[in-house]
Amino acid sequence: MTARRTHIVGAGIAGLSAALAVTAEGGEAIVYEGAPQVGGRCRTIQPTDGFVHDNGTHVLFSANGRALELLKAIGARDRWIEPEPKGLPLYDGRTGELRRVGLSPWSWLLPSRRPHGLTLPDLARILRLVFTAKDCPVASIIGDRPIMSSLIEPLTVAVLNTPPAQASSQRLACALRRLIRPGAGRLLVARNGLSEDLIEPAVATIERRGAAVHTGQRLRRLLTSQERVIGLALTDRTVMLGPDDRVILALPPYEVERLLPTLPVPTTFEPIVNVHYRMKGLASPRFIGFTGTLAQWALVRPSHVSVTVSAADAVVDLNAADLAARIWRDVAPALHSLGLDADSNRQPESRVLKEKRATIRQAAEELPQPPLRPLSNLALAGDWLGSLPATIESAVMAGEHAASLLRHTRCTRPSVPRDRPLKTEDAA
Repeated sequence: MTARRTHIVGAGIAGLSAALAVTAEGGEAIVYEGAPQVGGRCRTIQPTDGFVHDNGTHVLFSANGRALELLKAIGARDRWIEPEPKGLPLYDGRTGELRRVGLSPWSWLLPSRRPHGLTLPDLARILRLVFTAKDCPVASIIGDRPIMSSLIEPLTVAVLNTPPAQASSQRLACALRRLIRPGAGRLLVARNGLSEDLIEPAVATIERRGAAVHTGQRLRRLLTSQERVIGLALTDRTVMLGPDDRVILALPPYEVERLLPTLPVPTTFEPIVNVHYRMKGLASPRFIGFTGTLAQWALVRPSHVSVTVSAADAVVDLNAADLAARIWRDVAPALHSLGLDADSNRQPESRVLKEKRATIRQAAEELPQPPLRPLSNLALAGDWLGSLPATIESAVMAGEHAASLLRHTRCTRPSVPRDRPLKTEDAA
């Protein structure tokens, strides 16, 4: 009997989640990653100069049930900690005020945890946003009120990486409905780093189950015939598939478009800029938010501080050194208030990382979406699929769903409508 194997292309969170789902039930899996390192956007960068840092300030919430279950499955749940149990420190760059804000509406019962400027009419607007029936820009629901700058704008760009003037109210509402549950608004960060506390335990678990992970193997072409994949043309090899083999493409939309050009995919993206300052930090991670500044978030670690600018279209093309200097002047007073030796006039060594296609633009419009199983033995996975915000949680869910789609299907059954044929390659 021929073994049934799942070939997973892409070793980001969606691909690793798919591999964990396949191998959890004893299935065979092989993972191919085009980059030298697994993890996708969610990884720790280890350059030769020794300045080690995550690529960005990725976080989870206690509401992210599927991501937390994945952490439990790989034995890493206790590595994700809550850096700000008393509420998120939020620094206002216009007034210099630092106050703590609760991320759960239940915490707003304490006046000291309420967002600045929150009023009863604002609560009505937030409820309208949470239970919005028609998709529209977030800003059109909240309006020009203090609560927009003190809570809604930083929350929107953090979750959707899209400015509130364009951001989808329905996508944001999906996240907010989870956060309103009691205990769901706890913010969690990796204690040591993304690779050590997420990616490496996931890969170790997959390999313990007998799966293989190959890096430096970019998928150049799909070999297809009769509406199914029969081979993978990789960087230095061509892998021919057995009659019952399956494929999961856990790739960004532009890579899916390259491989399957007839599929509709999102084509507009939003950038993220991360600036990492090499300096003495704090013994335990701290997390701080900003309003009235270019950046929205900073994660403090023992050896450095990572600062994030989401929805960074206006600044992504600026000179890196000038950008790092401008952001440092903004955030230094807030870092000093946390106990760091941070002086606006003494900028530490920095590294600027620009991700011009960090996420799809999650605007209040109908986004192109491909079928999740465009070929009989192929499924798609990625945080950009579906109507949820593009986050770690949605990537985990997408990987698990792709594995489920292929688990109980006969690979020889066509799934593509006859009026939308896909290009067929002659494997011979």
